[in-house]
Amino acid sequence: MSLCINPRCRQPNHPDNGGSSTCVACGSGLVLQGRYRVMRLISSDSGFGRVYEAYERNVPKILKVLKEGYNTNDKVVELFRREAQVLSQLNHPGVPRVEPEGYFLYYPADGGEPSHCLVMEKIEGPNLKQWMVQQGNHPISEKQAMLWLTQLTDVLDLVHQHNYFHRDIKPENIMLRPSGQLVLVDFGAAREMTQTYMANLGDSGITTVSSAGYTPPEQEQGQAVPQSDFYALGRTLIYLMTAKLPNDPAIYNSRTNAFGWRSAAPQISAPLADLIDHLIAPAAANRPQNTEAILERLAQVRSRQVSGLPRSARVAAPTWPLTTLNPHEAQTLPEPSRSFLPPWLDQRPWLLAGLTGLALAVPLGWYALMRSTSPQGLLSEPAQTLPQAQVQVQLLSTLAGHEADIQDLLLLKDGRTLVTASTDNTVRFWNLDAGRLVRTLSDHTNVVKTLAMTTDQEILISAGDDRTIRFWAMADGRPLVTLANAHAVPIKALEVSNNGKLMVSADSDGTIYLWNLVGPDGSIDPQHLATTGPSHTLQADGTVNDLRFTRDDSYLVSGGKSLHLWDMENLDHPATLEGHEPLTFINRLDISDDNRILVSASSDKTVRLWNLADQTLYATLPGHQSYVNDVRIDGPRLWSSDANNTILVWDLNQKTYLETITGFNTDIWRFAVQPNGHIVTIGGTENLLSLWSLPADADK
Repeated sequence: MSLCINPRCRQPNHPDNGGSSTCVACGSGLVLQGRYRVMRLISSDSGFGRVYEAYERNVPKILKVLKEGYNTNDKVVELFRREAQVLSQLNHPGVPRVEPEGYFLYYPADGGEPSHCLVMEKIEGPNLKQWMVQQGNHPISEKQAMLWLTQLTDVLDLVHQHNYFHRDIKPENIMLRPSGQLVLVDFGAAREMTQTYMANLGDSGITTVSSAGYTPPEQEQGQAVPQSDFYALGRTLIYLMTAKLPNDPAIYNSRTNAFGWRSAAPQISAPLADLIDHLIAPAAANRPQNTEAILERLAQVRSRQVSGLPRSARVAAPTWPLTTLNPHEAQTLPEPSRSFLPPWLDQRPWLLAGLTGLALAVPLGWYALMRSTSPQGLLSEPAQTLPQAQVQVQLLSTLAGHEADIQDLLLLKDGRTLVTASTDNTVRFWNLDAGRLVRTLSDHTNVVKTLAMTTDQEILISAGDDRTIRFWAMADGRPLVTLANAHAVPIKALEVSNNGKLMVSADSDGTIYLWNLVGPDGSIDPQHLATTGPSHTLQADGTVNDLRFTRDDSYLVSGGKSLHLWDMENLDHPATLEGHEPLTFINRLDISDDNRILVSASSDKTVRLWNLADQTLYATLPGHQSYVNDVRIDGPRLWSSDANNTILVWDLNQKTYLETITGFNTDIWRFAVQPNGHIVTIGGTENLLSLWSLPADADK
């Protein structure tokens, strides 16, 4: 199939476009520059442009097309052209490759205005915001922080040497190659450092670019300088090291404008924390003066780590002179402590960073190799090979009320009452038929990540980053029981057994607790849990994102970094189900009504079916173009949603694809389907519940 990019084409995805050089619907060319054939729209929400996947023969590319409404906006056109100009001058694995002729104008056949186009290398991998979600929003280690800070500083060193600065560094603009190399993307906001620019700092003619929480004060005022990139880089590292957004009240006090992040990153040593604080100094003059200064400071931190200096040791942030240091030459750094490295390596701290990167790249390289094979001979076909049976939803309404990301949802049996959990520390009840917020529960002191209910739907259970498990009366929202410090780290998942007697909770370290909900009198009574505690402790291999009991409660399934099957009669030796690709995470689980099939959804872009009888993988359902976030079994139908704004529908018994549901305006993190067929979704960045309708004749 080929896609027409003429914005006025009435049928850009005409089924006969695949074998034609011109669009059957409008006559515009389909082979751009005689080289590139557009296959699919990736996103229409990317700033000023639309993003497509195109192919040059069998090599995938990214095509950016400026939206036609901006063709007469000189500043926007300048930003679009600048990305091509900057990228064509940079040759580094940490920057997307753009050929000199990568920027061009596309002229449609109808004589309309030409479209500004940019073709660049397609980076196979997630951005760091997506990566954090994949791995369970778990803070990165100091070792990882040092490696990534070194890589990004090295990229900025090249950018700044070419007299540019990026102006929009944030997790969404940093991608991770399968090799382990970070790639800085989206250079549309980059500025060239010229005497004219410096003379006009603060002039209203300079385009201001702002990303909340990552943009430094001087850039907000139209006075960005190269050191502005260092501020954004430091804020990005803080997000990765704390797993908290810059405006999270746990690390930022909006009333006093105080930013205290260190207590949320206890794994980070004081020397590295001092360097990060140096990067985010409010005044640009108080930040490192250049990339060489950052690399030198990193070398000093690394030297202290290797020499065995206590983690609590603090070093004062020095005032860095405007000296020129070559990070690729051996440096002899002042260090009072004796190093345990051989002299040839001790004098080359930058080489130590490279070897660390190699150590991480080997498993990631193996992951890339494994992507070319399918487990147990099951072929994972690319999505474009699936039949294009598309059904488009229409937005009915959105429900506002949450003040931050919505993490989980539960639809009650009545089909109209929805319960949601959010990063704003609240649990909320909604009446979907009336389209209104019914009740807000505000006792949690941190992010609420997961919800569960007793089988009679009389008691709601919630948990999250405050490490408490809270029980509420469903009828009026009255708090019943609070299990304080239920886990040592943030809680990721909750589930109640089908017979209603057991609750299970799991956290980001892989600890799983079983709790007996039955009180002394034999009835369901969570009151006694505050004194009795959990009945069993299990340990999974890494973070747990979801939990499910089999229909007969004979097994517990945990999915996250690993997929484990726990025999409730013998909890000491779980079975590990292998089949999902290495270094990916299982996001959601479900079990068929007949108790025969376990379904797992993964960030490896597949849904996999497992035979519970013999605990083997027997089917892989391909087709998703991004991380599969949620799955739902509805009789013989299986629904799966992804980060690419789509839901795929499958025949569970036949293991065959049925249709693709499109038209959603954001990624779909969680979804539910009402008895009337309306779909409720959460996802995106607007903290909304969205209600969608399917066409009346759609197959339900």
